[in-house]
Amino acid sequence: MNKHFERWVYETVEEMDEVFTGHEIIARIVEKKGTSMYVGNAQQVGYLLNKLDNIERIGEGEYRRLDV
Repeated sequence: MNKHFERWVYETVEEMDEVFTGHEIIARIVEKKGTSMYVGNAQQVGYLLNKLDNIERIGEGEYRRLDV
């Protein structure tokens, strides 16, 4: 994983509301940045989301922001 992708995930999470998945995060990143060698996969997104305090895992691969 790299710092570019990590930053893009954190930026995209700030735009999300309600319930979202790692695949939706990847789709938004690709929509904004295009396909890039720095774009990771949904497993890497899940790893990063689990490190954040304002994100709660509510199901298999589903997350939500606590500060919305």
